[in-house]
Amino acid sequence: MNIKILGNGGAINDGLPYNAFVINGTLLCETPPDIMLSIHNNSIDLHSINTIYISHLHGDHIFGLPFLILSAFYLNVRTEKTLSFKILGPEGLERMSENLLDAAFTSNHPCLKWMKEFCTFLEITEMSRPDLVDGFQTSIFKLDHLIETYGFSLAHEVESVDFAYVADTRWCESLRAVLNNKPRVVLIDLNGEDNDHKRVHLSIGDLMRKAIPLTGRQTKYFGTHLRKEFHTTVSCVNCARPGMDINL
Repeated sequence: MNIKILGNGGAINDGLPYNAFVINGTLLCETPPDIMLSIHNNSIDLHSINTIYISHLHGDHIFGLPFLILSAFYLNVRTEKTLSFKILGPEGLERMSENLLDAAFTSNHPCLKWMKEFCTFLEITEMSRPDLVDGFQTSIFKLDHLIETYGFSLAHEVESVDFAYVADTRWCESLRAVLNNKPRVVLIDLNGEDNDHKRVHLSIGDLMRKAIPLTGRQTKYFGTHLRKEFHTTVSCVNCARPGMDINL
């Protein structure tokens, strides 16, 4: 499995490209406002993407979708190869996607009709078991954020988790359950700081106090959705950076 980091920034950050990544060249996770710039900067071929996962409907995770759809529409016009996407996210995803395209380009633009024809929307819950990446079983888990938010894990063997994506969240029991499975790699929201007046996101302190005692140091953590990039001497905690390849 290859995880290509496209961006690592949260909604408020010090000029970082927004959090997004691609798995095995086929699964795009999150469509932030700058997604097309990140796709271009990392030489991602839109023709290879068949699935898009959006963890929740905050703007830093979905506001780039209209421009991705527009780009795909014009690629279809200019090339013989037809693009199509399966787009997954929480309840309200399809309605918001249509509203965003309407707001960005008006309802008269043909890319809205193209999206309705060539994009399949799947609105997920904790009970969903979608096929996100060939050869891996997917589990969906709900997180503790301001709105409905889901992460996912991928496993190629029973009782073994290869990868978990922990989107925006506070510490919660569903996260504890995921980490109890000792994933090999966790890409995790680390936008929080221990001195935040109101805790909305996880912090490096949360990893040290709550996560690593569950997983030990065999699980590798990569922090994303950041305010600013960080350095740490903890061997199992890393800062995800744009252009980084994580290989399992």
